[in-house]
Amino acid sequence: MKVAAAVAIKDGKVLIARRASGEKLAGFWEFPGGKLDSAETAQQCIVRELAEELSVIAIPGAELTRSVHRHIELIAVEVRLESEDLTLTVHDRAEWVNVADLTGYQLAPADIPIARHLVGKI
Repeated sequence: MKVAAAVAIKDGKVLIARRASGEKLAGFWEFPGGKLDSAETAQQCIVRELAEELSVIAIPGAELTRSVHRHIELIAVEVRLESEDLTLTVHDRAEWVNVADLTGYQLAPADIPIARHLVGKI
């Protein structure tokens, strides 16, 4: 299954969100995103998912990297957010964190290689 993950970086910080209680992977932090619909690109998916999950307009950029965990292929896409005013629906917290600190968070397993990729670039 292909899943897109938004990598929004601003002033050396990246946006991560924690899955809410009752959601799949509750308590884990992730790069927001979701499953690609049929015939949808990762960039199109990010725009749709961030509108649904965070009520924010996302301007997608380039694909940064991919990771595979079990049956999930996670595609990390660089994004710029039109606003930092987020409305959480499937998350209970969202934070802008220093890229260097990413690996200190309890990240969803498929997100860990993306975090390592970002940390390795600083």
